[in-house]
Amino acid sequence: MDTASWAERFANRKQGLRRFRKQQGTIVERSNAFWVRFYRDGGDGTRIKVTEKLCDKTKEFPSADCHAVTVLRDVRMAQVNAEHHKELSAPTPLPQAPPLTMGAFWVTTYQPWVLANRRWSTHRGYKIIWEQYLQDELETKALSEYRTVDGSRLLTGLASRLNRNSLAHVRSLMSGIFSHATSLGLIDRNPIRDVKVLARVRPPKPRVKYTPEETVDVLNALTEPEAKLFFAFCAVLAMRPEETAATRWENIDIKAGVLKVREAAPYGKLGELKTEQSIRDLHFGEDVRGFIEAWHNAMGKPTTGFLFTYNGVDPVNSNNFSRDRIAAQAKKACARWCGLYSGRHGAAKTLYNQDGDLRAAYQSLGNSLEVVMATYVEPDTATGKVSSLKMQAALSKGLNKKEKL
Repeated sequence: MDTASWAERFANRKQGLRRFRKQQGTIVERSNAFWVRFYRDGGDGTRIKVTEKLCDKTKEFPSADCHAVTVLRDVRMAQVNAEHHKELSAPTPLPQAPPLTMGAFWVTTYQPWVLANRRWSTHRGYKIIWEQYLQDELETKALSEYRTVDGSRLLTGLASRLNRNSLAHVRSLMSGIFSHATSLGLIDRNPIRDVKVLARVRPPKPRVKYTPEETVDVLNALTEPEAKLFFAFCAVLAMRPEETAATRWENIDIKAGVLKVREAAPYGKLGELKTEQSIRDLHFGEDVRGFIEAWHNAMGKPTTGFLFTYNGVDPVNSNNFSRDRIAAQAKKACARWCGLYSGRHGAAKTLYNQDGDLRAAYQSLGNSLEVVMATYVEPDTATGKVSSLKMQAALSKGLNKKEKL
């Protein structure tokens, strides 16, 4: 052993000076959660063992050696080491924490924020997009070093796989992540703001919108009163499937013909409506009233609870309900069967085409006027053709009069 180094350490210990020890931290599993174990220096020169909780054991954090848990450990230990080095007032530079990666920011900051501040279905959609299109490319990249050209390359590469709408969803999530980091002061600007996709992106397939005749055919084909009513709410009242799933008996006045839309259950998880405009009262006529009364009687005339439930307590998952209770019979009656949302789109188109007034569709759909105009309203081409021919006939009549003169 080097005598000088030994003497220096002895002198430092005698003067109460402590040596910096960089720690990695040990992950332990306890009480269905993951914890990190490390040491702190005590005031009397002793070392104290500390155990801090990292996260609960979930699908995102399944095991102690999974990448997501080790990222949490590394981020926390970088903070611990930096704090320890600062406390020692060492003459050597403070140890640099590893650059914050996009994967670490997603796990520790952005995903928890979305879960706490956005609808559950929004978090679910973001998680799917991250895992399918972004995780492999972005997880290990430093948040502060990501550039506009990097985003352009990524989205341009995805252009061959995704249509315009899907690619827009990916870009929106990327921009949201960087915008959040900018608001927290972690980066100076959002690099996705100026991204251009340098490839041709195919348009989405046209949305199927059931005609009134197709809606009637499906309603006649459905034999169960529960299935008939569920489809009628979507294809006649233009309700979202998730709103239909969350409908309660206490929010329906059968005699007055009024249904209050107040909740939604995307994928069977009860929560708030998609937008503030979605809070609305819908009026129904005799046909829908008949469907409601048939299911009400079959249920024993309840006054409270969900109309559509798989266990008598919780709302159904509209996707599962459509697949198991509606689709088979509907496909036989409607060659263009494409799920429940096409019923909502078809109802919106029919409401608009009756008199060309946006208000009926706007009030029924519960969207902003801009969304109604951009997404749901599609003029009837047959009506346009008739109007065009009428205009040409009027012009022709006027020209013939002029020639006679």
